[in-house]
Amino acid sequence: QKRLHRAAMHALPLALLAFAPHVPQLRTPPNCRATVASAAASVATEETAATASPEQNNPIFLDESAALAAAGFALQPPELIQLAKRFLVSKGGFGADAELLGDDFAFVGPVVGPLSKEEFLKAIGSVDVQKAFPDFSPQFYGFQVDPLEGNRVWYVARGRGTNTGPFPPFAPVPTGRSLVNPPQACSLTFDEKGLVTKYTIGVVMDRQVGNTGGLGGLYGILYAIGRPLPFPEAQPWQMSKRYRLFQGVGSLVGALAGRK
Repeated sequence: QKRLHRAAMHALPLALLAFAPHVPQLRTPPNCRATVASAAASVATEETAATASPEQNNPIFLDESAALAAAGFALQPPELIQLAKRFLVSKGGFGADAELLGDDFAFVGPVVGPLSKEEFLKAIGSVDVQKAFPDFSPQFYGFQVDPLEGNRVWYVARGRGTNTGPFPPFAPVPTGRSLVNPPQACSLTFDEKGLVTKYTIGVVMDRQVGNTGGLGGLYGILYAIGRPLPFPEAQPWQMSKRYRLFQGVGSLVGALAGRK
């Protein structure tokens, strides 16, 4: 257990652990241009109608365009999203290319970190998820620049695969079990040179999805294959005794108030 604990502390709770396949640039055939133009015009009309709706003028909705303009970051959203995707496919999908990291880089997971650039590069090589899950797909989607932090790109990672390869020291012998991750919020923050200064992953958005016990990153992977680590942070969430007592008192107070 001590060996596993040491390995876990140096391993990252990665939700994005495999090579993201290259998507070739699509070209629109000449005979389809009229159809595409018509569809684009239809979308523009729908967007105009939506903009004019009362809901869009409600102050509870952030004016994202205005917020981004106020942020005034040197790199524009399309370029930032391109940089984020370049980072994610580097070094076989691990995002461990030192040349893409700023000197003040920090990695932050839900319960791991912050790790410095040197610590991150060392830790990223401590697990070989590609070998353990040869068919793993990280399923990245939803790339968007944060309108309140104009240099930050948010995206979602799910991911699924089958443990058909060794995963030392956690599972030296393949378990054959499948992994289905829940959706996890991740982000990359850039400086004006396009280098990554902050990398956050593994924040579960819906703990009822998947088979990781509601856990993200490495802890979720280990739980899914039947090799959970022996400490609370690597176990599915459970209500504490104090919280259970608090809930009980709240229910009792509510019941008494209802009798009046």
